[in-house]
Amino acid sequence: MSKVNNILKENGELKSELEGILGLVKENEAKYEGFKVVEYAFLMSENLEDYSKKPLKYLEEIFSIDKTLLFINNSEFDEEVFGEIDYLDNIIFTEDRTFRYFYLEKRPYCDSGKTNMINEFDLKGDEFGSYLFSPVIENNKIIGSLNLYSKDPSRFDGETSFDFIRDLSFKISVSLRKIYDSQKLYRQSRVDITSNTYYTLAMYEFLNQALHRYLRYGCPFDFYLFEIDDLKKIVDKYGHRAGDKFIRDLGGLMNENFRKSDIIGRFGRDVFYLIMPHSDGSVYDDIVYKFKQIIKSVCKENGFDTDLGMITGHADAPAISSFAEDEKLCSEGILNIVDELLSKNR
Repeated sequence: MSKVNNILKENGELKSELEGILGLVKENEAKYEGFKVVEYAFLMSENLEDYSKKPLKYLEEIFSIDKTLLFINNSEFDEEVFGEIDYLDNIIFTEDRTFRYFYLEKRPYCDSGKTNMINEFDLKGDEFGSYLFSPVIENNKIIGSLNLYSKDPSRFDGETSFDFIRDLSFKISVSLRKIYDSQKLYRQSRVDITSNTYYTLAMYEFLNQALHRYLRYGCPFDFYLFEIDDLKKIVDKYGHRAGDKFIRDLGGLMNENFRKSDIIGRFGRDVFYLIMPHSDGSVYDDIVYKFKQIIKSVCKENGFDTDLGMITGHADAPAISSFAEDEKLCSEGILNIVDELLSKNR
């Protein structure tokens, strides 16, 4: 009888052991599938908003990571090319020295607590037990850093974690360059040659993007139109080349005097537009004054003895959204905004 009991006991222990092994296999299979989902999401992302909402969030959800951040080297990537991203709280642009100081060797690092932590990578106000960081490398240059944080002091275990994050970092380097080059080309193809500012088609697209951020995330913005009155006087008095020179210099000074995040463009011959993210109309008088001073500077610099007037139209995010249908502005709706803003001030 005792032999039977021993056999049953041994089989029971074997069964438990097998169940444990099968459980680990299934868990590893699930993690592998999850890893592939994250990889695919990085490679399929078309912009940094996709990064923020998909692969970076998937990492936290699938692998139970408390915080995931992507740091991008602003010496390698012009932040302006990516568009307005201030509302994304898990993507941060920082200086090249941050990466050089932390990554003395171009390899992943993990540790518990804040050992060897630098201020730029520290989660201010948030406690964490361990971290796993990996440089994102392109052509032997560090272009970013994928940073994982956990409240568990023993969450990351060296080589296994290193292989995991090293593979992801490689996918990010490929994807990030693709996004950057694509958006850079996209912006360049929408620039008016004469003024070196965006043209009309770009205005439609940027207004819809600003509206989307306002309706989805509550990010305010202002939309200005500046119609230069009597520009024809310069053409009649000094010729068409002088008129083009005025437009070119005006666009150049606007690019110099407004924020990098502001979108400046040309709508027709003598109308310029300005889309200002994170603005609520409180600086209206300052903006109008600044544009008038730019016009005066261009005239003075070129010796144009002509007194040019200006008609200004302005609308904030709530006003713009009133023209939208299904959270989108059609081209006709945008033209209605333009006509209404300028006609009531003529």
